[in-house]
Amino acid sequence: MRLIYEIHKYQQDSFQYVVASTNKYSETKVKNDVERMNSMLNESIRTMGIKYVFAVTDTSDSSYKERKKKNSY
Repeated sequence: MRLIYEIHKYQQDSFQYVVASTNKYSETKVKNDVERMNSMLNESIRTMGIKYVFAVTDTSDSSYKERKKKNSY
């Protein structure tokens, strides 16, 4: 089991896409990056409901494997 830390973009409560995905950096660093990204959003973007969310993905999860297969070229 390998964990991947991801940053997801949401608009309102609707998932938009994966902004970043890493296993090189610690969970704390990625969480801090999410906080920093959210603090950089201007007021008009916030009123649209845009936010960034920290997520942990297990590489043995079937949905992760499907997503990787779908995004491969």
